[in-house]
Amino acid sequence: MAAAAWTPWRRLRLHRGLSEASLAEVLDGGQSFRWARTAEGEWTGVFGRHVARLRSVSDSVEWSGLSGDAGVEGSLLFYLDAAGEQDRVAEALPWRSDAVLRAAMALYPGLRILRQDPAEALLCFLCSSNKRIIQIRSMVAALARELGPPLGGGHRALPGWGELAAADDRVLRACALGYRANYVRGTARLLADRPDWDAEWSRLETPALLERLGALPGVGPKVAACVALFGFGRLGAFPVDTWIVQALAAAYGLRGWSPARMAEFGRIHFGEGAGLAQQHLFAAVRAGKLPGMELRRPKAAPPRSCGRPRA
Repeated sequence: MAAAAWTPWRRLRLHRGLSEASLAEVLDGGQSFRWARTAEGEWTGVFGRHVARLRSVSDSVEWSGLSGDAGVEGSLLFYLDAAGEQDRVAEALPWRSDAVLRAAMALYPGLRILRQDPAEALLCFLCSSNKRIIQIRSMVAALARELGPPLGGGHRALPGWGELAAADDRVLRACALGYRANYVRGTARLLADRPDWDAEWSRLETPALLERLGALPGVGPKVAACVALFGFGRLGAFPVDTWIVQALAAAYGLRGWSPARMAEFGRIHFGEGAGLAQQHLFAAVRAGKLPGMELRRPKAAPPRSCGRPRA
């Protein structure tokens, strides 16, 4: 990989900073798969058409970008919700009456939902079925390496739907997609000729958006909820995966409930910030620190069924 020329480190003007642990949970907690931690404890990642480095210093976040990329700071401010809109949503969550949620939120202060490009979120979660984070990251990196446009310093953006639709089996096999290749190619062929699909779908109400996403190849209810939450910023979406099933069953007494009923419970109980609450619960249960339940990892840790971590 060619050496990257980086700008000096600067403080990112966030409404609320992030501790080292909280920053790690935001970047490596199954929302995005393009960030990697360095030996020095810094994070290097690609988001959209930008490359950046992030680190936590005394609970403030500092950033560095590729030299010549004038737009990276503004994009980071949007990506990390610098204005603190999610803080206001978090304040309205029922943590005052819900001791489980209150304790989960205390573990990673400032935890937030990344504001990702819809296409990037959709492509990553199409790759995610029954895979660990490290495997998803590898597949996504391979797609960028094989088909994505260069950004500088040896980094590449993810390919667009046109490139994915035209990719032959040899290339997709090289990316280790397996059966997921059919999902990626099928979705790409549907969206390649619709350059404004994301803007069009952004105008839909959340139920209609989930329905539209669910009609794409390889997108079930959980993946649709993940893409709505992480790609379209629908904070009311509540993905239910294996970890959340365990959490709601043990900590909220919902044993025997179907994922669909659990998703309905999450949307009703947590309200407009259900997806943010879900991320806090997921982080806590993955860390084995969710109050009200004794988490025991199975020998083969259950997958995040919308593509998020098997730890």
